[in-house]
Amino acid sequence: MEETKKQETGQDLSNEQAAQVGGGATCGSTASVGTSGGTVTTTAGTPGEAMTSIYDGLVDTTSHVIETVAHALK
Repeated sequence: MEETKKQETGQDLSNEQAAQVGGGATCGSTASVGTSGGTVTTTAGTPGEAMTSIYDGLVDTTSHVIETVAHALK
């Protein structure tokens, strides 16, 4: 079993300890939406931003399909 090193309460963390706790400089939320034809993945700062980004992408895709069909029927 792994032995845990304990630190006294109130002591500052070393840079190495802070890096382990922080997990690195990048953070964000990832949301994915998929269909049988493909997958849309986005990474944003918050879950709300990720969902908004996916929604905007779906609206753009839908608009593109509608325009393509409308031009094909002319």
